[in-house]
Amino acid sequence: MKLPNSQNLLIASLLGLSTFFDGSYPLVKAQSEPKLGCQATVNKVLQEIRSKGVRRTWFKLYKGTANQYHTGNPTNRTDQLEISLSSYSPSSDKPDQRSSHIQESILGSSVLMKSWADRIVANCNNTAVVIFPIEQSDITVEYAIQLDGKTRERQVDQRYFKPNSAPWNFYSLP
Repeated sequence: MKLPNSQNLLIASLLGLSTFFDGSYPLVKAQSEPKLGCQATVNKVLQEIRSKGVRRTWFKLYKGTANQYHTGNPTNRTDQLEISLSSYSPSSDKPDQRSSHIQESILGSSVLMKSWADRIVANCNNTAVVIFPIEQSDITVEYAIQLDGKTRERQVDQRYFKPNSAPWNFYSLP
């Protein structure tokens, strides 16, 4: 059965309007948090560390050094980012005891440090290793990138003391 002309016209008009407006009204989608740049991510991590009570913290980027003492990097990333923690104030040669305890608690929280390291490697596209040392001590925790883009805490193993001999997920202390 053929529809009357007025109905054909109405259907054609509605189809035309739907084509005309197609894509002009954006769909509402759940969006994830916008990706921060590398510097903004590092600054946010430093701010979080300071907010926990660490007296001083700063970062240093070592370009092209991630493979210097390690073999087996699963990515083509080559930089290391060091985030140092200090309980010393610039005007004192003695550490603040409260800040020292806070630093130890932070380094004792693998979940917290891994979350920081994961955020850094997600937003710093050439960073392969994130290192957390405590100033004026031998205490250091390292996180190395893995194939899935997340990090894993490196394990200390004194067998790998010679340069260029440590497998990717291990390190030794001098």
